[in-house]
Amino acid sequence: MSVAFAVSAGPLAQVGLEIASLPTAYQLAIGAYGWFKARERSKSLQELISVSGGQLVSTSSFSFSLYKTIRTDRTSMQGVVVQDEKIQRTSLPKGSTAVPENPGIACLRAITAGLLVVYKTEAIVEILQDVIPYGLVQLNQDDTSLEIEGALLSSLKQWVSAVALEEDSDIFRKFLLETVAARQSRMTGVGIDDILEMDHPFVNEIPLVIGVLRWILTPAHKRDSKNYPTRSLKVWTVASVMEILGFEIQADEVVAQSIREYESGLLVSHRFGAKPRVFLVVLHGEDTDPTPLMYIPRASDSPKPQITMIRGIPWIMFRHLRGSRHGVDTQYLADIWKMSFKSAKACFRGITMLTQNVKIDVEVNEDVGAPEHHKTLISDFSPELDRICGMAMRHYIPMSPSTPGWNVSEIRDQMRTLGSEEESAGKRSPCKDSCYILYAIVCGAIYGLCSNACFDNGDILGEDSEVAFASNLLFQIGGRKVKEWATIVGHGIKRNQVPLASWSDLLFELFLSKDTESSMLKSMNAPTSTDYSNMQNPHRQRLFLGAQSNGLTAVSDILVKLTTRKESFCCFHITRGQVLSFPLTEDYYIQASTYLEPASVLTLDPDPNNSALRRFDDTHSDFAMRVDIEPCWAGDPRTVLFVLRSHGVPIASMNIFAFIDRMSYDSVDCSCQTPSWEVPVRVSERWQLVTLHQLMRTRFKGMSFGRVDVSVADTKTLIDGSHSVAATIYAVSHVYARHLCVATECLACTYTHAMRNWRNSDATIVIAC
Repeated sequence: MSVAFAVSAGPLAQVGLEIASLPTAYQLAIGAYGWFKARERSKSLQELISVSGGQLVSTSSFSFSLYKTIRTDRTSMQGVVVQDEKIQRTSLPKGSTAVPENPGIACLRAITAGLLVVYKTEAIVEILQDVIPYGLVQLNQDDTSLEIEGALLSSLKQWVSAVALEEDSDIFRKFLLETVAARQSRMTGVGIDDILEMDHPFVNEIPLVIGVLRWILTPAHKRDSKNYPTRSLKVWTVASVMEILGFEIQADEVVAQSIREYESGLLVSHRFGAKPRVFLVVLHGEDTDPTPLMYIPRASDSPKPQITMIRGIPWIMFRHLRGSRHGVDTQYLADIWKMSFKSAKACFRGITMLTQNVKIDVEVNEDVGAPEHHKTLISDFSPELDRICGMAMRHYIPMSPSTPGWNVSEIRDQMRTLGSEEESAGKRSPCKDSCYILYAIVCGAIYGLCSNACFDNGDILGEDSEVAFASNLLFQIGGRKVKEWATIVGHGIKRNQVPLASWSDLLFELFLSKDTESSMLKSMNAPTSTDYSNMQNPHRQRLFLGAQSNGLTAVSDILVKLTTRKESFCCFHITRGQVLSFPLTEDYYIQASTYLEPASVLTLDPDPNNSALRRFDDTHSDFAMRVDIEPCWAGDPRTVLFVLRSHGVPIASMNIFAFIDRMSYDSVDCSCQTPSWEVPVRVSERWQLVTLHQLMRTRFKGMSFGRVDVSVADTKTLIDGSHSVAATIYAVSHVYARHLCVATECLACTYTHAMRNWRNSDATIVIAC
């Protein structure tokens, strides 16, 4: 049973669970970089329109009361909280600003929420640039005009982004999509093929959408056309969504395919309560879309990614082949995709990470070799994929290239045009079907293998798990994106050559449909003296521990369940909702901070007399230590770091970069086959045994001295952090040492490694748990 906590916390009031760090979550919501910005940006937009000479107003075709009712009944914004080693989802009854008091901003919010069903924010801004001055602004002077540019355009962009962030995390979007899908399924008069032909993937339909919105916003007595015929399925979809949101129109479910039906659709109904209608026309030669704009749109018309179960991906991917009467159809390709997904998923044996490169371990059946024809076909994606695609290829692809439709050169030529307007205009050929089969196998295998690195409610992603998927992504530019994914996976299978950043980006693209390319071009500000850097890995500038996109949130396993396993940085928990526990950057990443506290030299025993190295520190029970992940309040609060607490009191801030670098580059594996945790040493080696109590010494008010520098010339240091994960993280991250190694498997091997490399210099060993 869910219990609502009635706290006075703005958007976090009446949440469905008790948030452990409520002040932090509240600051992350309403602070300078918070996610709860739609209300204040609505006010800013209204004021800028006012000083520009107008007032935002509603249109007579919009029913504010109907909109308010449906949003109140159906809106439920979802939040994501990480605590108690779990990722939990909760409703935010006060987290949505979907029902403002001002009818003008409510009408604009309804239009924007509807457009977010089919468009990304860039396209919506371009559409609103036209429709706001056209039908939503009352000018203070009749002989003036309003142009949305400069500061007003910037304010509109910020408002749309804030609204999109809310709507993406609101289950109201799901209600809209399901309702529209049900209406599409009830269309009568034509078959599914004819309806899908009205979805024009190679035509930018933004001018057509602006046209129907202008018609909707025009008062009924001023419209030139009382009903609105269209050839665009997208225009009909937008009209259907606007009807649900309270606009007095009707998206007709009867499709006109004859002159009589077309003329009947244009007739005005005199039935009481009848609404103006938008109806689809498949008949050629008749006028449709009566109010389009004649201009070339700047924004892309690409569809917004949809949240779907993994099993639904091939149905979206090959949607244009549904009900095909020639060659392969969607059902056949979905069966192929499913088999490839399951067989690749079953091949997975684990992930390892060495020097921050990811290695994917898979099981290979050495008894069954791949035919040369199959190897040649898969090599255009990645030669290593035959290890996970072999079973599906043997089942669905002939062994010989002489089989009709399976000539390698013809398939390569067809691949270059796949998904393009040239391919759409050409005739259906056996080679085209072969390309689709190959795509189904490769994509199914990639999703099947990579799903093992993500979790849904604590379990590995399965076919019923929700992900975001962009239908237009896979066939763009001759399948470039799929080939990029295949290359990353292939390198991870055969070599240890996939950087952690590339692996994270792959998972974000696959399961969140996040655009990572534009984010990778951005870099942090120039490093300062408090920024972390590592000479062993000088090129990495950003470490992403999660991301949010299209209403889904991915959180690194290291943030959910604290561990010393570096492989936890390679895995993510995925769920639906707005992340509340951690800050997000402007491009919606959970990013590790580069902030580094200054170090002070630790006073050591001037005359150590230790003859053995072993686990020695038994003072850990006095500290009740835990490590939390918090915003970097001392540096950039958009980023996160580790914070050590003892009895709930903050002791030290620790850099996550430093931790993963130490665990990746400085961990020493056991090579002696007989791990030992006690090593005799000569007193002349001057080994110091440093306790956690020494590292946690305080100055005043319980605050730490900062990092500890143990790089004393000709001195060897052993720090015992084996008592807990918190102790290990603290010892590894908080200590500065020029020569450090971490004993994770065997103290004897680690000692041998340290003495072999730094016998005549300082050296530090940390015993990990």
